[in-house]
Amino acid sequence: MFHGLKKQRGMTGLGWLMVIFLICFFAFIGIKLFPVYMENYSIKNIVKAVKQEPNIAKKSSGAVRTMIRKRLIINSIRDLKNENIIIKKFAGVLSVKIEYEVRKPLFGNLDVVMSFKDEFELTAR
Repeated sequence: MFHGLKKQRGMTGLGWLMVIFLICFFAFIGIKLFPVYMENYSIKNIVKAVKQEPNIAKKSSGAVRTMIRKRLIINSIRDLKNENIIIKKFAGVLSVKIEYEVRKPLFGNLDVVMSFKDEFELTAR
C-alpha cells in the first residue's frame, strides 16, 4: 500500500536545475558587484591613510586633494572624479568628503546603481 513512498526520496532533476540556477544567478551578481565594493574599501583605506598624515589639517585643500589623487592612482582607482572629492577648510578644521555613485550594467538594460559616501574631519593640533 505505502510501498512506493519509500522509493521517492531527494530532489527531482527540475528541482536541482532550479537550485543550480539560483546559485549561478547570485554568483553572477556577486562577481559583478565585488570589484565595486573592493574599490570602495580601497578608498576608505586611502581616507584613513590621509587622516594619519602629520599636520594634515594645516595643509591646503589643494595639497590634500593632490595627496588623495596620488593614492587613488597608486591603487588603480581612476573612475573617481575630482568633483566627487569635496574639501573644505574653515577655522582650523579640515573636512574631506568623498561622495560618488557607480553604475554597472547587470544584464540587458538592467543596471545596478551603488552610492558611496566617506567623510572625515580633522582639527589642527
